[in-house]
Amino acid sequence: MTAPSSGHRSGRPCVRRRSVRTSKTVIWCEHSGAAPSSATPVALLRALTCAFLLLLTATLAAEQPARLTLWQGFKFSEVPMLRRNVDDFVAEYRQKTGREVVIEIGQVPFSDMVKRLKSAALARQMPDMAIIDANSMVQLAFGGVAMPLDTLKNFPAGSIEELRARYVPGAFDTNVITFKGERHLYGLPAQTTTLALFWNKAMFRAKERELRAAGLVPERAPRDWDEVIRYGKILTDPAQNLYGFGMNNSFWFSMPYYNQYGVEIVRRNEAGLLEAAFRGPRAEAAVKRRVGLYREHGVEGGAWREGALDPDQGFLNQRYAMILVGPWQIENFRSSGLDFGVALVPRVPLDEAKALGLVPPDTDENSTAARALSASNIGGQNIMVSTSSKYPEIALEFALHFTSEKVQRAWAEQLGQIPILLAAQQNLNLDKFPEVPIFIEQINLAKPLPALPYGGVLETEIVNPEMNLVLQGRQTPAQALERICAQMEKRILKPVNDAEMAARTESAVKSAANPEN
Repeated sequence: MTAPSSGHRSGRPCVRRRSVRTSKTVIWCEHSGAAPSSATPVALLRALTCAFLLLLTATLAAEQPARLTLWQGFKFSEVPMLRRNVDDFVAEYRQKTGREVVIEIGQVPFSDMVKRLKSAALARQMPDMAIIDANSMVQLAFGGVAMPLDTLKNFPAGSIEELRARYVPGAFDTNVITFKGERHLYGLPAQTTTLALFWNKAMFRAKERELRAAGLVPERAPRDWDEVIRYGKILTDPAQNLYGFGMNNSFWFSMPYYNQYGVEIVRRNEAGLLEAAFRGPRAEAAVKRRVGLYREHGVEGGAWREGALDPDQGFLNQRYAMILVGPWQIENFRSSGLDFGVALVPRVPLDEAKALGLVPPDTDENSTAARALSASNIGGQNIMVSTSSKYPEIALEFALHFTSEKVQRAWAEQLGQIPILLAAQQNLNLDKFPEVPIFIEQINLAKPLPALPYGGVLETEIVNPEMNLVLQGRQTPAQALERICAQMEKRILKPVNDAEMAARTESAVKSAANPEN
């Protein structure tokens, strides 16, 4: 209800209304046209006052800054750089649009981010943006937390594929998700990481004579898995508890093997539904390659076992001469005084790759196709925009700023990060981070985990236990793969496919009810 202001005898009155948005009383002027000539001076004064207040209210509303929140779990050493990025964006956005923007940065532990976002979604208190584990993007898209960026009016490309060409392919692909029959981009890569081969130069030098006698070069790391075995047998001395290789059994750490062997974990059938594909000759060959390092050749030190000396610590203690690990360990190893090198993940031996149809028969050892066999995995963080954001276009502008060449080059040269923008990888000054160029090369050969919800279930409850039994010799690779596929179908793919079919039915019903749309 509104009550007319007193003193009006002509024209339409000014009224007081409660603003829903600001919860403040705003005076709205309902005069239409000029005041009649018979209006009293008081009435004219009131009309002018109404007009002035209306103009003032609109001006104040326009001058209110757009306030956004950003949740992130970066290392504390990285946060100052992020704050500078935010300040630069705010200044550039103001200069470009005349609009004031305020971005409030919240610190959330990396390991708690997804749980906090889910709780915030239930409470309808989500941030505008969040920087999250790249392998958690799927569950946030399925849960309606992450917004599809390609639906925004300021999406900066004609298609998802066009934008993908600018970024590290594997990192970008962690954001591309098919849900309810539609394929969308739910975020952009913010940081990326992968595994490479770390090798202990001192341990190699200690066996220089034996390595040279075997026709091996002690000044470099093995280039393929057959060479890992040859080097490993010379570097391994069980009596001294020294081993050529230390291996992690987790699914994520095992992905380089599966990616190199061209293994599909899941695929879409002709009906567009997901089905398990983690089986067949290539998958079996990949598992045999991993398991053989321990069971057949004895060059792996049992680092995969529960309670054993894990690969990172074993490398630090100079018990394992080689491990697969990421750039996050560089500072730790360097500060401990280790003399180590970093190389590409050893690739599938070329003869085996040809036999499995992974490369053409005439592929040369130094060819691009042969080098691509050194595929690794993808980790890192993505920046997403929440579905509840009042300013999703501004949030996308910030995401694009953060992934711009200028910003990514600074993160690489000052903090040793791998640039996620391909243009930012060129002509870098990485004198302080000599290992990063190998990781840049490795990341461009890397592939992500399959885009599935329940990723934790797939790794810890399905794949890891079955592979543990293979390493123990209690089942064959083929048996493990069949059991994994069966569990994956039942516990992950069936619920996803059921939800997909329900969404399709709902869409068909809506289309039938509104044929014009």
